[in-house]
Amino acid sequence: MHAPPAATDTGGPGFLAPLRMRGFRHLAVGQLVSSVGNAMSKVAQAWLLAATTGSNGTLIGLLAAFQLGPLLLFSGYGGWIADRWPRRRILLTTQSTQAAVSSALAALAFLGMARIWEIYLLTLASGLVTVADNPARQRFLTDLVGETKLSRALGLYTALLNIGQVLGPLVAGLIVGWAQVGWIFAVDAVTFLFVVGVLLTIPAPKHTATSARVGGLGPGLREVRRSPDLTLTVAASAVVGSVGVQFTVTNTLMATRVFHLSATGFALLPTAVTIGCLLGALLAGQWTDPGARTVLAAAAATGLTGAVSGLAPDYPVFVLLMVPAGAASMFFTTTAAVCLQLRSAPEVRGRVLSVQTSAFYGSGLVGALLIGSCAGWYGPRSALLVAGVLTMALCGGLAVGHARSADSTSGSPAAGTY
Repeated sequence: MHAPPAATDTGGPGFLAPLRMRGFRHLAVGQLVSSVGNAMSKVAQAWLLAATTGSNGTLIGLLAAFQLGPLLLFSGYGGWIADRWPRRRILLTTQSTQAAVSSALAALAFLGMARIWEIYLLTLASGLVTVADNPARQRFLTDLVGETKLSRALGLYTALLNIGQVLGPLVAGLIVGWAQVGWIFAVDAVTFLFVVGVLLTIPAPKHTATSARVGGLGPGLREVRRSPDLTLTVAASAVVGSVGVQFTVTNTLMATRVFHLSATGFALLPTAVTIGCLLGALLAGQWTDPGARTVLAAAAATGLTGAVSGLAPDYPVFVLLMVPAGAASMFFTTTAAVCLQLRSAPEVRGRVLSVQTSAFYGSGLVGALLIGSCAGWYGPRSALLVAGVLTMALCGGLAVGHARSADSTSGSPAAGTY
């Protein structure tokens, strides 16, 4: 396992220890700026497509397929790229490419020439870039801070991401209030260039490339099967992705069918979830070496908080319950990412992370259909209760299976780690 250069590691205990490292501070600032721009751009893409299609709901909904489809289809290759080449170089390339995509969207918006296929094509291009960017970003974080500070660093890093997700739509709304939507894409392009500048200030960490010449999920899957802890974490990701966390579906249905909210009232729900995510990310930073059982407990907590929210008697209580629900989901996401990196071989970590990405998002597409259908037949409250109870039951089954696997591999130092 390689560590960051000794000159960047000033040591010291505490949750804020990673901020003592210059490279992490620079990257954290870049993350905050980048996440604001990314959240702005997603809002602007939907608005631009709505203006182009006449607010056709089906065509707008299809935008998500172009955003997430590349992650489902090619995440293994993204992990391979992150394992094989220097992460800083990858991020310089991805951020520069994203700046070009945002600039193209800005030009189309300013000229009033945007067509549906062009918006989809540029969204697809951005999604393909994200395939390589996501695992490279996570591995670069480990390169900078080392394994002992990874949990704290990832917690702080994710907290900044969630702050950006709150600020981004607000900034986008202010811009659209007085200027054309093209300015949002222009600002987003500038944020990507800002991150490029930040990356250039960070010395390139030592990199040891993988010897693998072929991409794909195969090596990651073999590594996951080798370790009961990795298997449990990926399986828990599939559970959470499918029925544990479906805020987009359940919040929309609760808002429209149960509480009959206006658009303004509905906007509070994702804000409450994001606040919870911020708290969950900060809390996860307290677990410096989370094991698979911690991850599984967090997965079960997503089910518990979801089921409780289905019992909310009124809208204000439901909004408040979205905070612990968001906290549980982010605590799971952060501890799972740390567990996967600390318990997998360095040469395949990017592809192990890609296996989890495929499990999470792939099961999410199926789960959204199941929960949506359940809500259609029995109502949104029942859907939340069923999803929550099912999540906890599946986590219980995974716990039993993991205990048996740990017993059969009791000689492994990772087995049964908390």
